Amino acid sequence: MFGTRTSENRRSPAVLALMSAAAITAAGITAVGVGAAPALATVSMVASITQEEGEYEARFPDVVKLDDGRLMAVWHRATAHAGAVGTIQLSFGGPDGRTWSTPAPALADPGTMAGLDTRDPKLGKMNDGSVVLTFFVPGGRVFYSVWKPGWTRFTDPVQLTSPDITTGIYSHGGALALADSGTQVDQVLIPVYTTGTGGGAHFIRATWRATLDPRLLVSGSRRIIGNANPPGRTYTEPSFVQFGSTVVAVVRAEQDGGGSPAIVVRWNPYTATPAFAYQSFTGVLANSHHLLRTASGKVLFTYGDKAQANRPTVGMVIDNPTSAWVKNPVVPLYNSGSADQANPSSVEISPGTFITLGYNAKPKSSSPTGGTLWVVESHTADY
Repeated sequence: MFGTRTSENRRSPAVLALMSAAAITAAGITAVGVGAAPALATVSMVASITQEEGEYEARFPDVVKLDDGRLMAVWHRATAHAGAVGTIQLSFGGPDGRTWSTPAPALADPGTMAGLDTRDPKLGKMNDGSVVLTFFVPGGRVFYSVWKPGWTRFTDPVQLTSPDITTGIYSHGGALALADSGTQVDQVLIPVYTTGTGGGAHFIRATWRATLDPRLLVSGSRRIIGNANPPGRTYTEPSFVQFGSTVVAVVRAEQDGGGSPAIVVRWNPYTATPAFAYQSFTGVLANSHHLLRTASGKVLFTYGDKAQANRPTVGMVIDNPTSAWVKNPVVPLYNSGSADQANPSSVEISPGTFITLGYNAKPKSSSPTGGTLWVVESHTADY
């Protein structure tokens, strides 16, 4: 069922994590063949999901662990970061992330979005095992599609709006299915953001209806934090994770177009009027981040580090996510050497073992592995 796109890092893992994809190829490590199992407490490149042909690139990936143990990955296949019509690709991986199926269009009928650049695909697993795919198109419209266990593709997309936000909205983080609490059952928070002085980071709230249309019945939205506070500040790309009666979000912040510390926000999602608690995560310039709740009750926080040249992918473990975040060691995960990278996503394939996706956006004229979507493995001991 799965292909044989595998690659194992068999030398100096700590060093290779910092190498560019071109350097890895030069060192003789290829994207095929299975080698020895990686040692614990190392960051290592263990597989490639795809290398897009020609000038195509595999950008903005997301990955989720399915109820049957398999992995599902999606990404944006296009010839450029923006200004080109990109499609969403889909691949299923084995439980260890070493083998992946041949990529295919994520939508059962790709023609439903013909001519539109379908960007930033993100995955959210519902409590019944279904998966909601969200993405946006230029101009500020967000769509969602649904996959159910046993299916091979996603449904035709449905535009996601609310009475409070109808146009000019964008998405980045995956939909969060809340744990059922009393009468609040099948509730979902979809992170979105809007641009301009009156914009900011929001969530849309909906009820998941597995057998009815629309499958996400929207009940409203709420702004988490607004732009221009202070002047010149923008807040985008919110991502969520839940611990008990607390949702924890991280929001990307930019000041006059440059880096600014990420904002950590906490609230009770079961209250009618949430009281948001804010923290500026001092010293952490996180772009296009991802939050993973781990089996140990911590958060693996992976992000593009704007504090470094070329914004490489790094990771950090947050020990007590519902309290004030403390900056722990920042671990290098992947650096293609390109200025256009990051947008990581992670899953825990077994307790304390994680895989994170990273992509090489370099053209093949400057890197033999340009257009490759990599699988990087790390362990609790690395952090």
